Formats: sequence, C-alpha cells, structure tokens
Amino acid sequence: MTNPIPKKVLFLLVYLTSFLYSFHYALPIYIESSFIAQYLPTEKAVGLIFSFSAIFTVAYTFLLPRILKRFGNYRATLTVMGVEILTLLALALISTPIPTIILFIIFLVASNVIFLNLDYFVESFTDNEKTGSMRGIFMTILNVSIAVGPFVAGLMLTDHDFWKIWVASAVVLSFGFYIIAKYFKDYVDPHYLVHPFRKTFNIIKESHDLHSIIFMHFLLSFFYVWMVIYTPIYLNMHIGIPMNEILGIIIPFALLPFVLFEVFLGNLADKKFGEKEILTAGFIIMGISTAGISWITTSSVLFWAVLLFITRTGASAVEAMTESYFYKQVGPADAHIITFMRTTRATAYIIGPLIGYVALSFLDFHYLFLVLGILMLCAIPYSLTIKDTR
Repeated sequence: MTNPIPKKVLFLLVYLTSFLYSFHYALPIYIESSFIAQYLPTEKAVGLIFSFSAIFTVAYTFLLPRILKRFGNYRATLTVMGVEILTLLALALISTPIPTIILFIIFLVASNVIFLNLDYFVESFTDNEKTGSMRGIFMTILNVSIAVGPFVAGLMLTDHDFWKIWVASAVVLSFGFYIIAKYFKDYVDPHYLVHPFRKTFNIIKESHDLHSIIFMHFLLSFFYVWMVIYTPIYLNMHIGIPMNEILGIIIPFALLPFVLFEVFLGNLADKKFGEKEILTAGFIIMGISTAGISWITTSSVLFWAVLLFITRTGASAVEAMTESYFYKQVGPADAHIITFMRTTRATAYIIGPLIGYVALSFLDFHYLFLVLGILMLCAIPYSLTIKDTR
C-alpha cells in the first residue's frame, strides 16, 4: 500500500497545476478576439460569441456542485482538461468557419470550468486565518502566467499564424493533466452542500457583505471582459499598433501589477487593514485611469504600457481583496455559494459583450472605455459599506 501524499505537497502541486493552467489560458487570451473575428462578418459580432459561450459556462457552473458530489473533483477535473486539450488541437487543425466557431465556444467554456475545479482544490487546502495570503499567492501564481503568456505568444506569432498558439496551449495543459492524474487519485473531497438555486440566492441576498463582494467581483470580471475583447482590437485596428508589439510589450508590462502587488496586499489585509480601504482605492484607480483611455490617441507603445499598467494596478488590488474577503466568509463545503460567486465571471462574459455590442451601435469605439470607467466607480458605495475583517 502506497503512503498518502502529504497535504502540503498536494497544495504545492495544485499551485503548479494552476500555473500550467493559467499559462495555457494566457497564451491565446489576447489573440482570441482577433482569431475569431476572421470567421465573423463584423468585429461587433465578436462579443456575441463570448456571450454565447458564457451562457453554457453559467449553466455548467450551477451544475458543478452536483457533479462534484457525484463524481468527485479528481475525475471532473481530468474530464474537462481532456476535452480542453483535444479542442485546442482541433482549433490548430481546422479552419472552416462553423466548426471553428463551435470549437472556440467549447474552448472558452472548458477553460472557465477548469479554473473552478482548481479553485475547489485550493479552498479545500486553505486555513481560514491565512486566507488573504494564501489567496494572494494563488492569484499571483495565476497572474505570473497571464503576464508571461502574451509575451511568449508575441514571440511565436509572426503573421496571424494562430495555430502555433493553440498547439502550445494544448501542450502546456497536458502537463497539468498529468499532475492531477498521477498525484490526486486518493484526493478526498469535502462534503459538498447542494442547495436549490433559490435557497442559495436568498442566503446571499440576506447577507449585505456577501452580495456586495459578489457584485464587486462581477464588476471586476466585467472590466476583464471588455479589456480582453476590446483592447487588442482598439490598439491594433484603431490606434495602429502592431499585434506583436501589443502582445510582446504592452500587455506583459501592463499585467505586472498582478505579479508584484497581490501577495503583499493579501498579507496587508490579513494583518493590518482588512480589505475595505484597499478595495475602495483599487476601484478609484481603475475607474479614473480606464475612463482616461477614451481621450488618448498616441500610438506610443511606452505610453500605452504605462497607462494600462495603472489600470491593472487598481484591478490587482480589487482582485486580491475580493478573493480574500469572499473566502473569509465561506468554507470548502459551501460549494453552492462559491459556485454562485464564480458564475459572476461567466455572467460578465454574457452581459459585457452584449452591452458592448449595443454601445458600439451608438458610440465611437473609444468611448467604450469611458463607459467602463464609470461602471467601475459604481462599486465604491459597496466597498465602503461592507464590514471589514480587521
């Protein structure tokens, strides 16, 4: 009989798998909109594909606690990882419009579901008193990959030869698949609580702190959606910056705050301030700097790198604090509440592109960022009224 793998070792392996997952996710993240735009009649329709895929993600996410309770996180994770790897390879090989669009939707859904599976693993190994720092480490590991991924993609990409990115993404995720398959066979799932949606909704609605932090997480996800979909198109098609400079210089520099600040802010929230003040400052920085994009017309790569760095400085503070605050309110068995919170990411992918589609029918492209900045400032009444943890 083999000796069980120590909890600390499994935790490190979850971190390693999360890094690989995030790197596989980050490689194509800023070419996704440009890639799928090739198969659509207009750039406005790009967002609709993201919205459509997010509907399936939300549906699956609400089923996830039941799936975990029946099959366990080990088998669920391996299954969705396997689907993702095959889909990525198919995207590299197939170039006809309808099959490519279908595969792209499957890819978007599977990549979001894998994040949820890994999130459950992390929560099951985390002590509550260390939630801020542990979540800060987890998010930093994810964000190191997300910062490096576009840079690597920029080096690989020469003339819209996107197939290289899909193959590389599949290879990276295969290593994560191997780690889960080999080392998590004996993983013991917590007792997942499965509640009807209405009961879960009422629990969240009755807690001001819970529904406030979930709403703020939704706004952050909305910010990510618009930035991922519209920023590459705007910088490339409207400002005139080449795609390899966007991916190789601007985006990696802009994402550095997620690597530099989140562990520090998580520790700060645990030991000194709590989350309230940092959340508020983060949304103010996000809102003002994002709105300012609407009036910038320069094609200077350095200027755009610095400006987007400032927007992500605010976002990194909000991300670290929403993760820390939320997971101090729940435990590993609260799969129904965790699932509800995580659906905000997919819900943002439904609502965000739809609002973007409507906005582009009335506004010039650059005013999308003004709208986004104003929306971020709407979080401040919520961040100021939650009960702080310090």
